[in-house]
Formats: sequence, C-alpha cells, structure tokens
Amino acid sequence: MIVRLSSLTRMAAFVAVASAFSATSGGRATAEADGPDYFRVTGVEANDVLNIRADAGASHPKIGEIPHDADGIRNLGCIGGLSFAEWEKASDAEREAARNTRWCRIEYGGTEGWVAARFLAEGAAPAPAARGSKWRITEIDGALAAPGAELGFEPDGSFWGSVGCNRFMGSARIDGQRLVADGPMGVTMMACADPLIDGQERRVLALLEEGAPLAYDPVTDGMALLQADGTVAVRLERQAD
Repeated sequence: MIVRLSSLTRMAAFVAVASAFSATSGGRATAEADGPDYFRVTGVEANDVLNIRADAGASHPKIGEIPHDADGIRNLGCIGGLSFAEWEKASDAEREAARNTRWCRIEYGGTEGWVAARFLAEGAAPAPAARGSKWRITEIDGALAAPGAELGFEPDGSFWGSVGCNRFMGSARIDGQRLVADGPMGVTMMACADPLIDGQERRVLALLEEGAPLAYDPVTDGMALLQADGTVAVRLERQAD
C-alpha cells in the first residue's frame, strides 16, 4: 500500500531517500511500496533525459528514457536509502550520501523499470483526457489487437468499442485511478470465429467490468489499462477526430 504523508513539502524532500532496503534471493531488487502515487522528474537538464534501467543500479541496461519535465510517473515502490525516521535525524551529508543509494521502480509510457530516486519528486496523477475521445486498441496482453479494435468515450460519460467481433457499450466512471464500467454493459451476441479475438474480447470486457488502473503518457498521448500488479494489459493510441 502506498502511503501519503500529511506534509507535501516534507514528502517532496523525503521521497528521494526514504524507505527500507529489500531484495529477492534471485538478486533482482524488490521494491517496497512507499511515497506518493506519482512522481515528476526534477534536477535533470532540459537537454537531457532520465534513464530507465532494467534493475536498481546504474550498471544495469538502459531500457527507456523519461523527458526532463515529465510528470505522472507511476510509483511502484522504492528501495535503499534511509527510513523516514532516519532521514529526519540525519545530517545534510548523510542525506546527500543516501540520495545516491535509493532507486525507485516506476511505470512510464508503458515501460516498467528503475530510476535513480534523486531525480524524482512528488508528482501529479496523469489525466487520461478520455471523455470525448476515440482510441485505437493496439495490443492486448502482449499480442497485437485486430484491425479496427477501438474504444471511444463520449462527453456524457458513455463509452463504446469493439475488439474485432462484437460491439459493446455502456457508461464509465473514474474510481480513484481506475476506469470502471458504471452498471451493466450492452454487448452484441455474434459468434466470434477467431478464438484469439474471442479471448481478447473477453479480456477487455472483464477489465472494464472489474475496473482497470489507468496509465497515460502525455509525451506519446498513449493510454493503457493495467493489471493489478501494474503491468500493461491493453495499450491504446488516440485516434484523430
């Protein structure tokens, strides 16, 4: 469970070095949920980027980049550094030393990885800007979606879509950071000849019924429906009006 501190000022300072260290027996770092729900980048020059690493540490392979002014970076937990109690008692020198040992697991633009926490501060939740928009479904559970798979949101809160076989429609609401179908959905009853499309359709409908966390990348203007563990279930690209 991600914990919010009462003072945002203290949180912005603490987030770069707080929490306890843990690691799996297999050697890969395991993050402990701590800090704000979302980060923003800080301390990176305008002509530079924040690197995303495959694991916690600068020696691990680079797997992505985050712009110097990015916000809405999803916090999946951090390791290393000082606990909050230790941070409050530490000297400036101890705090500075701790900054270099703390790494955070994040999700940004559909990429999950690790970034140096000294370049993170408390950020704002991304706005998917979904209402009155149309999105092309490009990928479902890692597999390409069928041509014509789409999801649309109307200004009145209704939505509609298809994964390549049946059409579905209903009303949606945002519950926290989750997109949830508000009430029963209407679905046409055609038999889907392609088992892959049939399975993908069932998957999307289940995510909408159960509620799926949202991720939005303002750089690419892409959106994703996430699984409970934060991994991407469905990728979407905005369609031009």
